Amino acid sequence: MTNQHIKPSSFQSNSSQNTRLLDRARLLWALREQFNADDFLEIESPSIVVSPGLEPQLDAFEVHSEYAHVDQAERRWLHTSPEYALKRFLAIQGQQVNRIYSLGSCFRDEPTSNSHSPEFTMLEWYARDLSLEDLMTQCETLIKKLSAVAESLGYPQTHLPQKEFERLSVHEAFIRYAGIDLNHAQSIEKLRHCAKEAGIRADGLHGSWDDVYFQIFMDLVEPKLSTNGPCFLYDFPASQAALAKLDPQDSRWARRFELFINGIELANAFDELSVANEQRERFQADLNIRAQRGAQTPPMDEVLLTHLDQLGQCVGIALGFDRLVMLLLNADHIDQVRLQAWNSP
Repeated sequence: MTNQHIKPSSFQSNSSQNTRLLDRARLLWALREQFNADDFLEIESPSIVVSPGLEPQLDAFEVHSEYAHVDQAERRWLHTSPEYALKRFLAIQGQQVNRIYSLGSCFRDEPTSNSHSPEFTMLEWYARDLSLEDLMTQCETLIKKLSAVAESLGYPQTHLPQKEFERLSVHEAFIRYAGIDLNHAQSIEKLRHCAKEAGIRADGLHGSWDDVYFQIFMDLVEPKLSTNGPCFLYDFPASQAALAKLDPQDSRWARRFELFINGIELANAFDELSVANEQRERFQADLNIRAQRGAQTPPMDEVLLTHLDQLGQCVGIALGFDRLVMLLLNADHIDQVRLQAWNSP
């Protein structure tokens, strides 16, 4: 007898150790129901790739192979995100497909913590018929739907009030929580002075503009985001655009947002850049930073760059599914919502 059509609600847990894993399955069922209702096509992305993600802060696991020692072109990596593969798919498909999502394992060679495992589950979705603001609304609707499922399973949803999630620009957040107007602190000297005036005395003030920005954010802004409920933080400095467009009205800011809930960064979204030459320059800048730090320097995804101009208008978002499950099922460690802990034998 096959069980492929049995709903998770028919499962019976006889062990408290397994309860959250069964309830995670129920959340997965509800998630896929929502994406199907919204006309999203589920795409399976490859885990082993030529280019794993080039952002300077990410470290990937290289897949060692006998062939790679002979031919460097055979080097492969476990992906840090399915982003490149999914955007390649959309660009090559043309206008035949406009909405896709992917749910699967990603890998980042970083220390374990309460909210991070080197292998984790990522939910990503892309749409060519939505704006970045629409994407915030869709993300909020999805989380509230899954929150209602979790509540029905007996998990109080104290961190997700029924009111609308706050939407706050980075510029507004720095003024509100740090007393710093980033529009008037575009130089490293000015930003460093503002940080010292705000009482920051950390080593990060000796680095680049971005280093000082992140020090202020970690010390003064991020802690406040954890106390005021869910918050979409949008319009990031242009230096942190990554794969996002710059604001056509003010190029000092990038069209992207992050979602913070209960002090944890839960999602990261872009109004996707679809200009290949500009993206190549950004990739090269990231690789230069990685080389200066003595980090890995994987190759660029040339297939993505070849087809990126065909992507057109598109928004995309990556959401840490394990972190969301932790929040909804009142877990305080990621190992409580995954089948097997990273450090388990």
